Amino acid sequence: MNNYHTHTYRCGHGYGSEEDMVKTAIDLNMQELGFSEHVPLPFYRLFLLKSLPHTLWSLHSFLSWCKAFILNGPGMRMPYKRRKEHQKVVQELKQKYKNQITIYQGYECEYFKEYLDYYQRLLDNQEVDYLILGNHFDRYPIHSYYYGKKKVNDEMLKHYQQDVIKAIHTNLFSYIAHPDLFMMGRNEFDDLCKEVSLAICKEAKKYDVPLEVNAGGIRKGLVCRNDEMVYPYNNDHFFHISQEIDNKVILGIDAHHPQQFNTKDIELLNQFVEKHHLNKINKLTFKKGNSH
Repeated sequence: MNNYHTHTYRCGHGYGSEEDMVKTAIDLNMQELGFSEHVPLPFYRLFLLKSLPHTLWSLHSFLSWCKAFILNGPGMRMPYKRRKEHQKVVQELKQKYKNQITIYQGYECEYFKEYLDYYQRLLDNQEVDYLILGNHFDRYPIHSYYYGKKKVNDEMLKHYQQDVIKAIHTNLFSYIAHPDLFMMGRNEFDDLCKEVSLAICKEAKKYDVPLEVNAGGIRKGLVCRNDEMVYPYNNDHFFHISQEIDNKVILGIDAHHPQQFNTKDIELLNQFVEKHHLNKINKLTFKKGNSH
């Protein structure tokens, strides 16, 4: 197995260094490892200011906004000024372990239209080898607009579909991480969920963008939804649609701790793939955007 979805302590909600992650990946005989910290954003505080009015309805959102604004990122993503340090470490590890594993530099990004040109520059300037889409937030990086919260209403779900499809069209993102994250906040896989899932799967197929089967959803364990025991994401119904469309899928450990590189989670990922007869790929082809 290869893994292109790896975080470290630098994201503010992970543990372990870059080298810790490399060593555990080598222990599992991985051939390729990609680092994909939540992308550091320039002018992040200015971007946060746009979301301030939307935090006032929720104490949780306001407090998380305050923390992100004061610390300029931790809790959600590494501060922009730390990106060079991270990239330097990854480059050093590429050389140090080149005879044992191939290492790539990437980032996990939301579809924030204000930052699409920045994402393209990261690829054009070869600061990163690849980007993946992890669409956590609707417009603003605050809890009120988080797609993984306990309740995701119909309006947010429609925005999720629109943004993921727009992201696919940019050709910036080599795969879609946890494409069914929105099921964290839905009580059942209703007609709208089916409609959104079908639209995303069809567009991903058309543009040859793989979908991720994510170990983070499996680590959350099975939950009861509408009298069914399902993972909150890696939702059975979503991936049944994916199988019918014949999307490519790729496994993602979504590691935030070295211990999350383990054979148990990998076995569960593969069992899910086999259960749904999914078209699994092991090696990622990196997309480079539309600058050409």
